[in-house]
This record gives sequence, C-alpha cells and structure tokens, in this order.
Amino acid sequence: MEDINFFFEKAKGALKHPSDRARAEAILLRWTALWTGPRRSLTTTNSNHGAFLHFNQLIGATWSAAFTFHASPRHGLSLKGPDPDRIRKSHRHRDKTLDRSGLDALFDAWSAHPEARPAGNAVELYLEEASDDVWEACLQEALTRL
Repeated sequence: MEDINFFFEKAKGALKHPSDRARAEAILLRWTALWTGPRRSLTTTNSNHGAFLHFNQLIGATWSAAFTFHASPRHGLSLKGPDPDRIRKSHRHRDKTLDRSGLDALFDAWSAHPEARPAGNAVELYLEEASDDVWEACLQEALTRL
C-alpha cells in the first residue's frame, strides 16, 4: 500500500481533473489489490519522465517487470506492457533464462484491444482512451496468463 500511495502522490500532476484522479485511483486500487502473492511484487520509481508503478512477476528464477503504469504531465496515466525486455531476458545463453510464453500470451491478448497502441515489443493503454471494461479485461488477462 505504501507503493501505491507514493505513486499517487507523484502522479497528481499528471491527472489534472478530480474525476480522472478518482477513476485512476479506483483502477489502480483494484489492480494492486489483486496483484498479490509470493511471486508478485510492486515497486515505484520516479524520474524527470514521471512516476512509475511496476508490477513485477517472478517467472521461473527471473524477476520481470510484467507491466508498468506511468503517470506524466504530458501524457496522463498509461499502462505499458508486457515487459518489452522479455526477448533479451529469454536468450538461451543467459544464466537464468526467462520463460516468456506467459508474457507473449499477454501481449497477444492486450494487442487485440482496439484501444491498445503498439509500443515496440509492448502495448500502451491510456486512461482517457480505454473504458473501465477494457481495464478490467486487461487485469483479468494479466491474472490468468501470468
């Protein structure tokens, strides 16, 4: 809960309208409440580019930032994922290779939503472009595939 409060404090500048803040808070509280267990964690970071809330997943012996919420004054709140670095992490010569099949399945599921924008090896969803039903569908897809 400490991570989500830190993220909200830093993200206030990205969400200018109270209705956007309330909607973002409801969505993020639901996502963080269900992202629990010994193989899952949340971390926050902050930079000149905005605030980040990372949803981490232990896949095999490798931790992966499965997806990330990003809040910036220029773009508002967005979700980017799954881990765009999953291809490098799954290379056969790495010490602890990542089984990326779950992340690839999540990429395929999220890519099927018309609101999803391509972002290299990931997709992005923006708060103002996606309905609450899309956010819920993406959450359920993440929970079932990872």
